[in-house]
Amino acid sequence: MRKKKVKSPWALAGFQVYIMGFSLLLAGSAPEWLETVSKIMIVLGVILLIIAGIDLKKRKKSVQA
Repeated sequence: MRKKKVKSPWALAGFQVYIMGFSLLLAGSAPEWLETVSKIMIVLGVILLIIAGIDLKKRKKSVQA
C-alpha cells in the first residue's frame, strides 16, 4: 500500500521567502534598506521552515494514529 505524502503549506511559503531574501542579498549594489529587508526575509523564511518541521511532525503522528 502506498503511503500518502504529508505536505505542509508552511514549508512552501517559507522556502519561497527564504530564496527571495537570499537572492536580494546576493544582488549586490542594493541600497542599505533593501539589504535589511532581505535579511528580515531570510530570518522569516527560516522561522517558517522551523514551523513547517514542527507541523510536519504533528501531521505525521495524526496520520499514523
